Amino acid sequence: MRREEVKTEEDIVSYLSSWPKFEVAVYVATSKIPKGKVSTYRRIAEKIGKPRAVRAVAHALPKNPLFPVVPCHRVVKSDGGFGGPKDRANGRRALVEAEGVPLRGGKVVINDDVLY
Repeated sequence: MRREEVKTEEDIVSYLSSWPKFEVAVYVATSKIPKGKVSTYRRIAEKIGKPRAVRAVAHALPKNPLFPVVPCHRVVKSDGGFGGPKDRANGRRALVEAEGVPLRGGKVVINDDVLY
């Protein structure tokens, strides 16, 4: 399967069959975040059944080989901030803002309407 052919959860699992199961689970969970919504590293960790693996989720997402099918730009810190290097954080901020996610002071305004 070619990267361009990846569309579904099953495709993600198949394409990443040689990757660690943890990272595949992170990418599958992240792929479900709809446009205009965000999740947090903590919520992704909880969704994959590893609630204490928040940092591991944060370390897995920058390696995402399937952007934009896996919209890792939609995962933010619990305070709505964008982690990582400043240039990459600014790029993710611009993407979620273009998708209609409300920002204030450079952070996502975290509320039930925007959280997935």
